[in-house]
Amino acid sequence: MISTDDIVKRVRILINEAEEDKSISLLTEDARSFDKSIRTLIPQAVSIIQGNKQPGKRVNVRSVVPSSAVIADNGDGSGYIALPADFVSLVILGVSGWERPCSVLYPASSQQAAWQRNSSTRAGKSRPVCVEGVDSAGNRVAELYPLPDAARLESLVYEASFNPDTGLDGYDKGMDDAVAYQCAALLYNMFEKYDASKSFLSYSLALCNGGVNVKK
Repeated sequence: MISTDDIVKRVRILINEAEEDKSISLLTEDARSFDKSIRTLIPQAVSIIQGNKQPGKRVNVRSVVPSSAVIADNGDGSGYIALPADFVSLVILGVSGWERPCSVLYPASSQQAAWQRNSSTRAGKSRPVCVEGVDSAGNRVAELYPLPDAARLESLVYEASFNPDTGLDGYDKGMDDAVAYQCAALLYNMFEKYDASKSFLSYSLALCNGGVNVKK
């Protein structure tokens, strides 16, 4: 786990190293205002890394306590479970009675989702399917196909949006550095230092793509 304060410090270190080049100096900024700008950009940086990382990499992973979850039964062999408010993407969702968990949450507009609406093409317990949807109140849910009798949640692991109070957690090696580089790129872009921004962005992308020769 890395706190928000620690991410701010990492970004400051990257900026301070870049300040050796006077053409991209941000030293005229007030220190408190500077740190506030970094804090404001961290959630965006995390979101960008979550969208750019290689498949299988994890960034800011959270899990739901199975005993606290309620699965709703639609009465037609399917069901649904509410997704957390900070849900970004699915890592694993497992339900009792399934032979294996789901690792993909299909969009409601996908062909996979369309197949689940037909009882003849609907998934079975050997290859269950999860589809993103909304409940009657407009809340995001994961629709579960199929829903076994007396099903209970076994696991729900997901990537979450960034919360400044809890910091960055549940990430694979290098993803914390990718967030720091991405945040530095956004910061320079905000101050219209576009060459410096592109440089930091390239380091961030290298980390997302598994690059090893990244400037530290």
